Amino acid sequence: MTIDDSTIDIHFTKLVDWLVDRRHCSKDWNERSIAIRAKIQQAILDLPEHDEIKRLLGSSYLDYFCCLKIVEILKETEKESKNMFGMYSSQRMKDWRTVVSNYEKNSVYLVECAQILQRNVAFEIPALKKTIGKCQQIREECHTRHAELDKNIHEIEKQYAQLCNDMSIKGDNVQRELIQRIECLPSICTELASGDQCSIPSLKAAVEFYIDFMKHFHSSSKSDSEEFLSVIKYLIENGNTTVYQWRTGGHIPASIERLPLNYKFAETTEVTEDEPNIILGLDDDSTTSIEGIEVKQTVNQTDVIDFDTEAEIDWSAIDTVPELLDPALSSNGNHPNLLVDALQEAALNGSNHPIDDGIARGNDALTLLENRATYTLFIHELHRLQSFLKQRLNEYHVNETILMTFIMQNAPASIQKINENDLKTYLKNIDSIFQSISHRQLDRLFSMRDSYKFVDRLINCFQQKKLSIERNRFQEKELEEKASSSLTEEQQLKEKLNLLISYTKQLKEQVAKEISLKKCQNRRINIMGEINIL
Repeated sequence: MTIDDSTIDIHFTKLVDWLVDRRHCSKDWNERSIAIRAKIQQAILDLPEHDEIKRLLGSSYLDYFCCLKIVEILKETEKESKNMFGMYSSQRMKDWRTVVSNYEKNSVYLVECAQILQRNVAFEIPALKKTIGKCQQIREECHTRHAELDKNIHEIEKQYAQLCNDMSIKGDNVQRELIQRIECLPSICTELASGDQCSIPSLKAAVEFYIDFMKHFHSSSKSDSEEFLSVIKYLIENGNTTVYQWRTGGHIPASIERLPLNYKFAETTEVTEDEPNIILGLDDDSTTSIEGIEVKQTVNQTDVIDFDTEAEIDWSAIDTVPELLDPALSSNGNHPNLLVDALQEAALNGSNHPIDDGIARGNDALTLLENRATYTLFIHELHRLQSFLKQRLNEYHVNETILMTFIMQNAPASIQKINENDLKTYLKNIDSIFQSISHRQLDRLFSMRDSYKFVDRLINCFQQKKLSIERNRFQEKELEEKASSSLTEEQQLKEKLNLLISYTKQLKEQVAKEISLKKCQNRRINIMGEINIL
C-alpha cells in the first residue's frame, strides 16, 4: 500500500484547525462566511414556490450543499430565462450562483461545514437529548404526583364515607339528611324504650334486684319513701312518655306543643365566648333549689367557695356493714347523691306551666329520653346499676368469710336466689343498651338538635372533604395536561433530534468526500470521534 492509498484520520474537533493549518482554507473564513450568510438571507426572500425548496428551508441549517440543490431546482423553475449562450437572466439564479461561487472561493464551505459538525455534535444534539430527558422527567414526576393525588382522593373519599356512615346518612345532600336525622330523634328514643332484647325493659329483673338489695342492706328512715332508679323504673313501667306526664305523676297532656327546629345555616357565625350556650332540656332559671340549698346566678357574680369551718361531719350515721358489701355505695337516704338530686330537681322544675293547663310545652313536650336532664339522669342511673352489678359479681370470685355468710343468710330469698349467671345476664343487657345508645349516636343527635352551629360545623366538615376531593381532581387534570404537553414536546424534539442526527451524518460524508476529491487526491478521509456514535 502506497501513501496515496493510505487513510487520513481527522478528529472532528480538529477538523477546522486541520483545514486552516494546511492552507486548504483562509484564516479569514469566518468573515467571509458571515458575508455569505447575509446574501443567503436576502436571496431567501425571492424564491419560487416549490416543495423541495420548502423542505430545504425547513432544515436545521442552510449550508453550501443545500445551496447547490436550490440552484439545481432553479434551473428547472427559471429555464424560461435561459438564453442561447446557456446563461440565465433571472436575478434569482444570479443571486444563488453568486452564493455558491463565494462558498467555493478559498473553500469557505469546507471549514463552515466542519464548524457545523463540531457544533451539532458538541452542543446541539446533547442539548436536544437533555431537553428530551427533562420532558421525560416531567412526565415521570407528573405520574408520581398523579398517583399520590389518587391515593389522597381515595383516602378522603374513605374518610367522607366513614363520616356518612358515622352520621347514618348517604351524603348526597348533607344538610337535608342531617335535619332528617334530627327529626328521627323521637322515634329513635321510642325504639330504645321499646320491648326488644336490647331495650330498657330488659333491665326489669336487674332493677328489682337492685331495689330489694338497697332496701334490705341500706335500710333507713327514708328507705320506704325513697325511690331508687326512678327514671329507669318509670321507663320500664310506662315507656318513653313525655316529661309532663312523668312530672305530673301520670297525667296525660291534652295536647303537645313541641319546639320547632329552625336552622339558619346561611346566617351562621362563629361562636363567641359572650354567646350563651342554650341546650334544650335544661332549665334556664337563674335559681335552682337543691335540698334546701339555694344557688343564685347573677351576671357579675364571681365563683367564690365559702368554706364553712364551723361545720362538723357526723360520722355516726355511717354503717360499716354496707361498705363491706359495696364500698361504692356510701350514700343512703340521709345522704342523697347531689348530682342525681340536682338533675332531678332541674327536670321537675324545668317548666313553669301549671298542671291544670293540660298542655305540654317546651321541655315538657319532650320525652324522657329526649330531654337532656332526664336523659342524663337515666345514664347516671344506668352507670350506677352497672357498677352495683359488677361489685356483686366480684363477690362471687372472693372466698366467703364468716361475716359475709352471716350477712347473706339474713337476706331475703329474692336476693339469695340471684346467682353468677343472672348477674352476667344483667350486665350483658346493660352493655347492649350502652352499645345501642352509642350506635344510635344519641349524644351527637342531642348536640345537633340543641345547636344549629354544631350542625353547621358538621356540614362544613363534609364540605371541606368535598372541596379537598375537587381540588385534588383539579390538580390531577392539570398534571394530565402538563404530562400530555410534555409528551407532545418530547415527540417533536425526538423528530428534530433524528433529523439533526441524520443531517449531521450526511454532512460528515459530504465533507469527507469533498476533502478527499479536492484537497487530498482521492485519499480516504476518516473523520473520527463521537460523531460516529450518534
